[in-house]
Amino acid sequence: MSGIRQIGAKRPRLSNQDRWLLKSMDNLLSSDKVFGKKGVFYPSMISNACDRYVYLSYNGILPAQSITGNLQRIFDNGNYLEYRINKYFEKLGIVRKREVPLKLETPNISGRLDFIITHPEYHEVIVELKSINTRNFDLLKVAPKEDHMIQIQIYLNLAAYDHGIVLYENKNDQKLKAFKVDKDPKMWDNILERLFKIMSMTRIPEKCTGESYCQCKLVK
Repeated sequence: MSGIRQIGAKRPRLSNQDRWLLKSMDNLLSSDKVFGKKGVFYPSMISNACDRYVYLSYNGILPAQSITGNLQRIFDNGNYLEYRINKYFEKLGIVRKREVPLKLETPNISGRLDFIITHPEYHEVIVELKSINTRNFDLLKVAPKEDHMIQIQIYLNLAAYDHGIVLYENKNDQKLKAFKVDKDPKMWDNILERLFKIMSMTRIPEKCTGESYCQCKLVK
């Protein structure tokens, strides 16, 4: 039938691409970046289970990371997610504060929580926003990922809030999950103990205890 692809017909190859436009956009967005600052712990850094990585990052030894155009677009998409969620919260009339900077002098921790919103059960709560793919979204049943739990515990303790929510959006279909989290003083004590231990180290830890893609492997 006219207009319907015949069964078994060859599919067109992806060869008709404007290479100039694709390359121009990638070149525009590509860069080498050093994340963080020497002598400062950041929540996203602390949430990495690898002491070697945290030591290298804290001491400014990690090399600049090569950011491809595609990776920068992923970062930008995450920023737009925060913009969208803020619009939803504003329509609900629940936004109290957004992008709140947080600091601790010793150990030197610097971070920024995503939202503080009003909540009918807790008066006010911290909201940490994350995007995640379908596979990992489906694995989340009763609690946030461990690294995200560490991050929100840092925010809860630095901002002196008792309750928070880790809000996930599935980047594949925009479904949501919102896990309630209570402030855990014991976890906070463990975080601080780890940071003081890393600050006192006089040599780079030899073993990587992180994921296969841990950036500490870039340093020999």
